Amino acid sequence: MDYTPEFQFREATESDRTYLRRLNFLTDVFGDEHGEVGHEERAGAETYVGQWDPEKESGIIAFDQFDVPAGGVWLRYWDSTDDGHAHVGPDVPEIAIAVENRYAGNQLAMRLLEAAVELAKSQGAPKVALWVDPDNERARHRYEKFGFKDVDGQNNVMAVDVEDFTG
Repeated sequence: MDYTPEFQFREATESDRTYLRRLNFLTDVFGDEHGEVGHEERAGAETYVGQWDPEKESGIIAFDQFDVPAGGVWLRYWDSTDDGHAHVGPDVPEIAIAVENRYAGNQLAMRLLEAAVELAKSQGAPKVALWVDPDNERARHRYEKFGFKDVDGQNNVMAVDVEDFTG
């Protein structure tokens, strides 16, 4: 039997924090379930997930038609240039995104990026930023295809304007 997932989205809440920790792990290991997470990545999980404020920042969780979590994206607003990897400004959220491997090839990442841009737009953000690992060419290509561009003066940081985004 051929299985084609059908995705539903909902806004992330406090109860999703544990799942966001899993997604953060997947971002750190480029989706490799057996990948090792170093000390810096463990500390980053606290910053990106432990200190995430679902009321202020929010995110989107995707589920398949059987209510199995398929991936998600969440927003982080930083107060200082020392915070996060992609601080572009206090009104520009950095996003983190991951898709479960079993859903790869179904355009879920693109749909989650669209949902993140729409969410940021509804919050009044002019842009959405992200940091892409220089060794993750697959992700960089996906972000460029979506419309992200390199941010001048910030290595591996990309952003997309949300004001003119049409989805």
